[in-house]
Amino acid sequence: MYLHQLYVFYHVAKHRSFSKAAEVLCLTQPSVSTQVKILEDAYKTKLFERSGRRRIELTDAGNILYAYVEKSLNLIKEAESAVENTRGMKYGHIKISAIPTLVSYYLPSIIERFRNTYSNIEIQLMGDFQENVIENIVSFKADLGFIGKAISHESIAIKRLWDEELVIIVPPSHPFAKMKEVRLDQMRDQPFILCEKGSGTRQIIDNLIKRKGILLRAVMEIGDNEAQKSVVAAGLGISIISSHVARRDVEEGRLKVLRVTDEKLYRTFFAIHHKNKYITNTIKNFLSTVAEFPTKLL
Repeated sequence: MYLHQLYVFYHVAKHRSFSKAAEVLCLTQPSVSTQVKILEDAYKTKLFERSGRRRIELTDAGNILYAYVEKSLNLIKEAESAVENTRGMKYGHIKISAIPTLVSYYLPSIIERFRNTYSNIEIQLMGDFQENVIENIVSFKADLGFIGKAISHESIAIKRLWDEELVIIVPPSHPFAKMKEVRLDQMRDQPFILCEKGSGTRQIIDNLIKRKGILLRAVMEIGDNEAQKSVVAAGLGISIISSHVARRDVEEGRLKVLRVTDEKLYRTFFAIHHKNKYITNTIKNFLSTVAEFPTKLL
């Protein structure tokens, strides 16, 4: 068996760098090179190709070995998690991958609430686009994923969490600001700020436009919630956004919100995990905390 050499190889392959692997493993670079050479001699094949002075790439054999080593390390982590359950949740860790909206506006308070009860549980939170969140779950790079659109995937289990109302946001000086509701046809001539394509909110808006046959006068497309709110607050247009995302700006007087009279707009958030993932008590309790998240409407 070459367990140590495989572990060294894994970090070289992961970082595509002997020097970075040496830094992570607290080894010298010559020692890392030696461990990889031992492995190559054992398998009688090259595992890396150098493409320049510093950059290295995996050979076909290296790619195959890396995939198996990564699976093995994930199984070891699952074994650790299983043993963790016998320690009464005194220690443990959760890796979470989530879309930016959830990372910015929802998960921090959820994690804070969870840590108030389980202070020794380490939580790693990574923000990414939905397709990357899904990939992180499929590849076992994350224990849990949180997304804003329903999916169907043979390797993924999905759980519906909560519905979040979508509201129209306008600056305080806008004629709509004195209203509580508007009809969809009243929005036709308003400069409209669209959120990015692919997001859950954008999908709802696109479906609404198609279903109702309404043509909005889109003047911008913005991928960041804070930028979207800032543009609206500056008087450059109106937009539709999650009520929770708008709450602080409304409380501080930068924005006003109103609803559509002839259409109830909601988006839904989901939790996902790999179907073969061992769900520890730690993960179960975190999901319970997520499910209890308060969703008061504005």
